Order: sequence, then structure tokens, then C-alpha cells
Amino acid sequence: MASAAFELTGKSVYVAGHRGMVGSALVRRLAREDVKIVTVDRREVDLCNQAAVFDWFAWVRPQVVFLAAAKVGGIVANDTLRAEFIYDNIAIAANVIQAAQQSGSEKLMFLGSSCIYPKLAPQPPREDSVLTGPLEPTNEPYAIAKFAGIKMAEAYRSQYGSDFIRVMPTNLYGHGDNYHPEYSTWLPP
Repeated sequence: MASAAFELTGKSVYVAGHRGMVGSALVRRLAREDVKIVTVDRREVDLCNQAAVFDWFAWVRPQVVFLAAAKVGGIVANDTLRAEFIYDNIAIAANVIQAAQQSGSEKLMFLGSSCIYPKLAPQPPREDSVLTGPLEPTNEPYAIAKFAGIKMAEAYRSQYGSDFIRVMPTNLYGHGDNYHPEYSTWLPP
């Protein structure tokens, strides 16, 4: 049985990661809807700081959360900043998902990553191939952090009935991407 589509009209919608490639695209798209877009700069609220995130959510109480915030980069960044990638991304997911639950957010969408598929997954990868083999070693910490967020969203949905979902995009690039000469995911034109 199909459920009714979630209605955004008139709701406050927090886009975590609004300056990144996906987050800025979400903000541009949401600007065409009848919603109150909510953003906060990382200088004001560091999503790795649990107390700051919990306080901000308690004050703002967004009804909808798009969790597109993450520490991201290409192969070199993933392979050399391994501790930062796993710590920051687990902290961001844990803090935002728990704060959304505590503050009564009606819906949360967690943005996963195609790196969660095994290194040797059949191509194109199938959803049932997740957790069936070793990950690509260069981005394993990032993938594990994304698994944590995915499993958190699933657990909160199961235990609390929260309307928390996760989406796994394919590899992304484009407007707003990171063009750092060493740490980007691809070379700019």
C-alpha cells in the first residue's frame, strides 16, 4: 500500500550543508516552494558540536530536515584525512538525527553516498549488494560514517516511528562542487 506524499507546504525546512553542492541545489529547488527555508552557517553552529546542535534545534525546531552536510572530498582527501572523515561525518549524522528526533521534526532525509557499495559490487550496483563485501579502502572511513547515518535513520524509524529516510545518490559533481587541486573529486574544466 502506497503512503501519501509528504506535504512540505508552509513548513520550516532546514537544509544542513546549504553551502555544499547538494545542499545549495536543495535550497535553490525549495525556493520555488511555499516553505520557510532555514539555514545556519557552520561558524554559528558546528554540526560536530553536540551541545550546539541540540541547543539550535531546540530553539529553531525545524519541521523538516535535509541532512546534506558532510566532510567530503576526493580520493586523496578520503585517504589522507581518514580520521577526520570518519569522526566528523559520524558526529554530524549522530548530532543532527538525534536533535531532529528530540525537537519533534516531522521528516528527515539523510543523504548517503554511493561509496557504501562494496568495491567489487556488480555494476550497476543493486541495493541488495550493500554490506556484501569489502569497501574501497581509500574511502572506507567515509563509507562507514555514511553507514552509521543510514542505520541511525533506519533505527529511529523502527523504534520511534520517525519519518526519517535515507537516499543514496550516484556519484555527484557540478555547480558548487569542491575544486581543491588535491582534495576535489574531479578536475575542474
